[in-house]
Amino acid sequence: MQRFSLGSIDLNLLKVIYALVVKGNMTAAGEYIGLSQPAMSHALKRARAITGDELFRKTSGGFVMTRFCAEIFPAVRRIIEDTETVMLSHLKFEPETSHRAFRIGMNDYFSVVLMPRLIERVQARAKHCVLEVIHMPRTGVANNRNFLPVVQEHLDEGTIDVAVMTADNFPARYRCTSLFRERRVCIMSATNPAAQKPLTLDALLSLGHVKVTSAPSRRGWIDERLDAMGLERRVVAVVPHFSAAVAIIARSDLVAIMPESVAKLFERSHELLLLESPFAEEKQSTSMIWLAEKERDPASQWLREQISDCFIGDAP
Repeated sequence: MQRFSLGSIDLNLLKVIYALVVKGNMTAAGEYIGLSQPAMSHALKRARAITGDELFRKTSGGFVMTRFCAEIFPAVRRIIEDTETVMLSHLKFEPETSHRAFRIGMNDYFSVVLMPRLIERVQARAKHCVLEVIHMPRTGVANNRNFLPVVQEHLDEGTIDVAVMTADNFPARYRCTSLFRERRVCIMSATNPAAQKPLTLDALLSLGHVKVTSAPSRRGWIDERLDAMGLERRVVAVVPHFSAAVAIIARSDLVAIMPESVAKLFERSHELLLLESPFAEEKQSTSMIWLAEKERDPASQWLREQISDCFIGDAP
């Protein structure tokens, strides 16, 4: 095995590899670590010569790690992040005196579930801080494929500190952690004649539906499940917010399927019935996403801890 003396190892090459992974292209990676594009290209060439591997393949979507690069990247990331921790250990976030405005990207559902809990925690620990919700559209598509570029753009540009959404397949330049899982229920008016019978799949499909989605395709996860079964539901209205769906359901014989926590908020005020959905076993998983480069930032760490603690032993 070839050995190097410490003096012969250029640790800056690890920074180049790390930056290319988390930023995805040469220009952004160079700006991230303060190198020009020619300097980045030269450094990558040196790293390739030392490792004997291409490390990255250039695609239309940016740089993609080779198998070898993917194998060594966890170690590279650990070295970079540990170094950052040592160098920034003197920096602290003091919530008691901070006037920081935290921006969280999410849709109306997550605002309803998270914000009351989070505001209570933050007010008790950082009364001068402000929480701002940046609205993210709901796609309703499996894995939120259309939603990912929107979230990535906001995170990359720093317009939000974290995002809360239903997705877990993010590029390496992001971090992701699961917050909670929640089942979906069917809601209908207490005066709906269908409430007198069991809500089987056939019964559900015989009713008119209010669909909640802001996806350009207007297709949601239920439509995908039904497609796989060769079935279709009768959609009467499509709205972007759960509150609009609830208002419609309360004055009609239509039905809607939504997260249980949201349905319970309107159950009494709108005289709704919450029924077990034929899709109840499919729970929605909610995650929190942030930039990898913010992993050790004290203020970002504190915010993420507050959000995570909102759901410890108390999922919606």
